[in-house]
Amino acid sequence: MTLDEVMKLLTEALSGARAKEVVARIAAHHRIQGSPGFLDAAREVQGILTKDGILSRLHSFPADGRTKTFGWMAPLSWSVRSGSLRQLTPTERTLVRFDEIPQGVLAHSRGGKGEADLAHVGEGTSAEDYEGADVSGRFVLASGRPQEVVPLAVARGAVGVILYPTSQKAFPSPDLVQYAGFWPDAAEAGRTPLGFSISRRQADLVQADLRRGPVRLAGEVDADLGPGELHVLEAWIEGTSPEEREVLLVAHLCHPRPSANDNASGSGLLVEIARALATLSRAGKVALERTVRLLFVPEFYGTLPWAAAHRETVSRTLYVLNLDMVGQSPERLGEPFRVWRAPGRNPTPLDAWFSPLLSRIGDDPAAIAPGGTRRPMTWRLEPPGGGSDHIVFSDPAFGIPAVMLGHDDPLHHTHLDDLEMVDPTELARVGLLAASLAVLPGLLPDEARRLTAWLLDHGTRSLVRAAEIGSDEGTRGALLDLAFNREGRRAEAFRVLLEEGGVNWNPTPHRRALAATREALLDGPLAHREAASTRSPAARPRKAFQGPLPYSAYRSLPREDRRFLEEEFSGPYGILPLEALNLADGTRTEAEIALELTLEFERAMGEETVSRALSILERGGWVARE
Repeated sequence: MTLDEVMKLLTEALSGARAKEVVARIAAHHRIQGSPGFLDAAREVQGILTKDGILSRLHSFPADGRTKTFGWMAPLSWSVRSGSLRQLTPTERTLVRFDEIPQGVLAHSRGGKGEADLAHVGEGTSAEDYEGADVSGRFVLASGRPQEVVPLAVARGAVGVILYPTSQKAFPSPDLVQYAGFWPDAAEAGRTPLGFSISRRQADLVQADLRRGPVRLAGEVDADLGPGELHVLEAWIEGTSPEEREVLLVAHLCHPRPSANDNASGSGLLVEIARALATLSRAGKVALERTVRLLFVPEFYGTLPWAAAHRETVSRTLYVLNLDMVGQSPERLGEPFRVWRAPGRNPTPLDAWFSPLLSRIGDDPAAIAPGGTRRPMTWRLEPPGGGSDHIVFSDPAFGIPAVMLGHDDPLHHTHLDDLEMVDPTELARVGLLAASLAVLPGLLPDEARRLTAWLLDHGTRSLVRAAEIGSDEGTRGALLDLAFNREGRRAEAFRVLLEEGGVNWNPTPHRRALAATREALLDGPLAHREAASTRSPAARPRKAFQGPLPYSAYRSLPREDRRFLEEEFSGPYGILPLEALNLADGTRTEAEIALELTLEFERAMGEETVSRALSILERGGWVARE
């Protein structure tokens, strides 16, 4: 069966409108990790899957603030029923109510009541912010992250923390209320304050009153914080050759109500993909050779323990597609669809398939859904990104090629991320891409020639990009050598995949074509390649732990070091420190890691910058030197 035939069947079977209906059902739940709302959403999804004849099981893991997986502390379970924050003087107004804007109560806020005056401390993340401010017995108004604000504010006697967005975060709308949480461990649970989140407009009004005199507030939250359970929903459509490697699709189900694009869209689309594949497989229209497995997770905190507990399943995984914010409306926000590709340290033929597939899908009028956009699809292939569950599987602890599919979204983690931001055509298009990739490994006997051409095109483009990045002859040659090596390993991974499908392929002509391209871009062999091997040995840093770097790790760093890793050496969704660590395997020098990062992210990464980042991580205990 050909890819064209399968994609035609998938286009007819997949419904973006039906996917959006599931998105709406998920978005109705307030689904914080470890909360009853998350479990309700997982059970609702499981009910839909069961009705469609799809096998599934619900896993549970501790949510106790004590259990660690690869250094990531499980969050406490939190259940919230109501909450409100009112200004009493000098102006009486309601600032936020949970039943209207669930994000208005910060996740993991303690239950209780409080009435107190207000103190504004700016960002509130350093001791300097509190100089001259009397916060004892008061509510603290701050624009920093709660995990940084809370220890400082509570240590000074604050009764509550009120978060408001920075000007940059509030740029889409002064009325947006952002989602955030305290994320305490078991020892910190008793010290969690009342927590609220208000809009920039409300914060400006309150600060205007505060400049004229005292402002008094009253806050109330009905919530419970303590040990409970995290839940992961696993579903699968078994292939005709269950002994073969599988394809894994994952989407995080968590976040406050509605969080429609982030990430009810990914979870709702997984349901529709599963239904379409199962329907076509049962009808005998598509021979699904490889098992397709689907995970609906609490982001990171469910993915990590599931992967650790199912190493054998993960080891059979061919690649991972992470669907995160996949339904954004082009009319409402207009961000292009993005593929954050797999890291080049573990080359995969998967990266060669995106561009030709998206070129076809984006222009296909049959993929336009009822009630959806009719605009042509815009898309971009991006360097690897962080910030979501694919980094769990791509970490060397598992070593599975993993990509993220989604959109940048200025409204994510705010109450404005509602159903109006989700478009059924975009869901249908992304669903068609993901479903095609789930089926494609089983089509190898009929599609080997086409996929070989795609691989050569991708490899040639990779070499051209490497040549363009190099700022001088020596750097250009080193980058081209590195890119050529990566493409050789990608070709070998493709050869193995073809062999699994019963197809023999000799990659030698492919490598010769790439070698000719490299030499053409170099304008002849360069002597520096011989000289490079004679350099004196240098220290080779090594990652000193397994798994992705926990978000909590930066809390223990000095402020200057933390800002460097979060802002100067960050990359898409904080990926640069993670990839620098993953490349630190004890075989590469800092200069070689800098070169790898330069090629990966298509921008110059100085050895000094990389060395500073690794030194900071070394002081934190996450890097050792050999």
